[in-house]
Amino acid sequence: MKGYCYFTKKVMGMLTLCLLSTLTLFGQSRTITGTVVDVNGQPLIGATILVKGTTVGTVTDLDGAFTLEVEPGSILDVSFTGYTNQEITIGDQTTLNITLEEGVLIDEIVVTGYSSQRKRDIIGAVSVVNTDEMKNVTGSSFLQQLEGRAAGLTVSTGGAPGSRSTVRVRGVSSFGNNDPLYIIDGVPVQDGFNNLINPNDIESMQVLKDASSASIYGARANNGVIIITTKRGQVGKATVSYDASIGVQSPVKGMDSYLLTDPLDYAQVVIQSHRNAGIDVPTNIYGNPDNPTIPQYIWPNDGTNQTQSVDESTYSFPDNLIIRASPGTNWWDEVFDPSPVHNHNLSISGGNESSTYNISAGYFDQDGTAKNTWWKRYSFRANSQFKSGRFTFGENLSFARAQNVDGGFGNQGEGTFIGNIIKAQPIIPVYDVGSWYGGAKANSLGNASNPIAILEKDKDNVFTGNRLLGNVFAEVQILDGLSARTSFGIQYDANKDKRFQFPSYENSEPTTIYGLTENNFEGITWTWTNTLNYTRSFADRHNFTVIGGYESIRNENTFLEGNISGYVTDDINAWYIQSALADPNTRGVFSNGGFSSIVSLFGKIDYGFNDKYYVSATVRRDGSSRFGPENRYGVFPAFSAGWRVSGESFMQNISWLDDLKIRGGWGVTGNQQVPTGRVFDQFGGGTNSSFYNINGNGSSLAAGYVLTSIGNPALKWEENVSTNVGFDASLIQGKVQVVFDVYQRSVDGLIFAPTLPATAGNASPPFVNIGEMQNKGWDLSLAYNGRIGSDFRFNTDLNLGHYKNEIISIDGEQDFFLGGFGGRLGNIVINEIGSPIGSFFGLKTDGIFQSQAEVEAHATQDGAAPGRLRFVDSNGDGMVNAEDKVNIGNYHPDLTAGLGLGFAYKNFDANIFLFASIGNEIFDITKEFTIFRLFSTNVREELLTDSWTAERTNASIPRLDQNDQFSSTASDFYVEDGSYLRAKNIQLGYTLPTAGMLSRAGFSKLRLYVQAENVFTITGYSNIDPALPAVTRTVNGVDVTDQSSGIDRGTYPTNKIFLFGISATF
Repeated sequence: MKGYCYFTKKVMGMLTLCLLSTLTLFGQSRTITGTVVDVNGQPLIGATILVKGTTVGTVTDLDGAFTLEVEPGSILDVSFTGYTNQEITIGDQTTLNITLEEGVLIDEIVVTGYSSQRKRDIIGAVSVVNTDEMKNVTGSSFLQQLEGRAAGLTVSTGGAPGSRSTVRVRGVSSFGNNDPLYIIDGVPVQDGFNNLINPNDIESMQVLKDASSASIYGARANNGVIIITTKRGQVGKATVSYDASIGVQSPVKGMDSYLLTDPLDYAQVVIQSHRNAGIDVPTNIYGNPDNPTIPQYIWPNDGTNQTQSVDESTYSFPDNLIIRASPGTNWWDEVFDPSPVHNHNLSISGGNESSTYNISAGYFDQDGTAKNTWWKRYSFRANSQFKSGRFTFGENLSFARAQNVDGGFGNQGEGTFIGNIIKAQPIIPVYDVGSWYGGAKANSLGNASNPIAILEKDKDNVFTGNRLLGNVFAEVQILDGLSARTSFGIQYDANKDKRFQFPSYENSEPTTIYGLTENNFEGITWTWTNTLNYTRSFADRHNFTVIGGYESIRNENTFLEGNISGYVTDDINAWYIQSALADPNTRGVFSNGGFSSIVSLFGKIDYGFNDKYYVSATVRRDGSSRFGPENRYGVFPAFSAGWRVSGESFMQNISWLDDLKIRGGWGVTGNQQVPTGRVFDQFGGGTNSSFYNINGNGSSLAAGYVLTSIGNPALKWEENVSTNVGFDASLIQGKVQVVFDVYQRSVDGLIFAPTLPATAGNASPPFVNIGEMQNKGWDLSLAYNGRIGSDFRFNTDLNLGHYKNEIISIDGEQDFFLGGFGGRLGNIVINEIGSPIGSFFGLKTDGIFQSQAEVEAHATQDGAAPGRLRFVDSNGDGMVNAEDKVNIGNYHPDLTAGLGLGFAYKNFDANIFLFASIGNEIFDITKEFTIFRLFSTNVREELLTDSWTAERTNASIPRLDQNDQFSSTASDFYVEDGSYLRAKNIQLGYTLPTAGMLSRAGFSKLRLYVQAENVFTITGYSNIDPALPAVTRTVNGVDVTDQSSGIDRGTYPTNKIFLFGISATF
């Protein structure tokens, strides 16, 4: 038991050491050395020793020892997670031997905004993410690991390796980009992928959710701020750590669970659809409708008769393809296979009182469960810090390189390999008789592309991304409590993407050209931040912290794309845009670029009285080059206050209440996410748009220009006014922790580009400030830590979040505007006053017509007939048409919940994490294929068992009818409840005792574990995965992802993962 307790304390100490190692160590006038131990004399690793009222402090090393320079009369606050803190006044002593007793949970030091403070002193809405538990989820990006880990966050992610994830803090605040601002070691990053930072390098993470905590970041904080601190070195001998895991993954569910895989079953769908429509059944594939059979060949085919014999010796590629019929192709099974994923991280850290370092390298390799898709990352990080007297210097620097092949999946949809799994009929084989690809060349086979062909043709189209991210900094302790800091950060990105296009001779609509598109992107952002920080305590009651700063940021980027077609070879070594390799007349080139800058002044004052009363005020003034001279600058103030009720005398007799703090805040943040240069009119041109053959001889062109974008010099910031009220409570000797917040966020001056009348020409409309949006909601976090006896410990964490999004106004004239998403169904997204952004748009259904009498009694509806869907006449005008389309649902959840359970018994530990999304809806647009068989696609099995007939009137699917082009209209028939509960992670670990052989081998820690992810999902959603990734869309240069979320276009599903891992420290 003693060994277990010692190990547990050591692990807790290592975590605390990492979380608190961001404290800056400053030189003072007297050197104090000492140790911190528990009541059993075991050293507490990572205990915090902080000079009260300042940010001066240190942490204990692996032996529980520390060294700190202080002035006589200083008060040291000594704390360690799970132990009662001590305050020690420094007199003449130079050595301290400190013993801490287990007791009330102590707050850690957290980074909030250009500074650090005790969590117990925070009076804004700040969530501290448990990064150790977060990393239990396998993912290329820390964004994929965040789901359910902090109240108020919603995360959308998919199963494609390296895919984008979207994080939303307390809902959606803009018609445009809603990604939060990420601050990584003081460097601002706005990136929807964030997979070029190794999650294993992350030490701590805080989410600033309200304006009182986030407004110090001003113009970029409208969508919340996530502050990330990477691992620092620790005082003590060098420590080497190696963490690795290897596993196998497979989709949580496949489309073969509902798509037909037997051609003869599909033949019955075809036969019934045509007979119910009163038209002839095609005979060229299945022959006699009364006795359908599978032919020997599906190509060549005369369009009328089955092909039973072909001289295969006449096969000639590509002019005479011969394709045998398949007895039943399971396209999902052909595309998806179990695949490996492995992750390796090696780090070395250490240091002394004058310098610390942490160096790490990582390798992450995830093969996609879809064939020929993969994602890899190579990462390196070096963080170090040096002290000399009153000066501190250091750097945090990382380089990452990622490569991936996505199979052309991109942004989902019918053209992807998953879309074509839906479209491809089961009678089509994977390959033809000559080992080329099988295809839907014959009539009545549809227009699907071969999914395997798509993946194999794309297997060498590799995307490469490189990122250098980091900063160098210097700090000087000018006077006692007064310090100055300067930091210069940089983010450099260089991306390259090659896409070679192969012919599709196997298709019913074949292409015959070999072509190449290549693009290169380069971007650099530098950030220079200078701050003064003054901290002062006096009379043992008053605590002041004042921060003032200046910051400047500049971004520059360029994009270059070239293309050419008509290649004479498909050899990968010839994939260059050179006239000698392809048709020089097809060569094209395109480039663009942009730049922007921000300059800022900011200040913050925090005051605490008697550890009971707190006030904080912040103001930031930003100037952005994205706006015109009259509106370039914005001021973003914030104010918050807190009252530690438990510190009052009338609360002292409540034994079960350790701490209770009530807090409230108000503030303003901004958003400047608009394409650069849009305050001015922009002109462009080209040979096909504005160049003109003045001489009329067809041999010469004169350059001309047209208006491409209309500018608006009056454009200004979006402003988000946020109000937050909440409380923090600690109960039963720190065993129970409660954090609750209620908030309202109102965004005024939404940046929006309204549609122009056709008479305005083809120029992009101007961006204007005309809209208003509101989010109301609450966040709740509950945590409990308990112990049974001396060997068994357990904990639980519950995070709940609810928000309601509402569009308050648009432009004073419009009540709505359409989201521009829908494809073949027309527009299926509406943004309407009084409703959430990105709501679904269509007709309402009222069951299925059961008889001709019902048809005649109903409002006039095109195509109305027994067995077809009956639509609601919403406006009551006696006709069902496009005017009756209304809001039919939305993707916003009513509640999100994350539940973590942890157990430890001696050297064993176990963790379970569950996530739930409740009340969100999904528009399953794949039903236009799987139910309504658009373009003769494959369909769901239930069409044979649950489609309407005169004998099956309680069916949920309309009658099979080849002529029914009406029931497939966009309606709530496509909308389903997307609520689900998922077991995100189950982990069981064992830490080997380090005494004996392991100790002699140099191990200070060795832990083995097994893990299962996404083991089960409970949902009523009928498609394969209710956890949908975001559909990235850009309109007029603005990310409008939140106007197209919740739409299932054919999802690359989340993966079940089973893996084994090892964590070793030397």
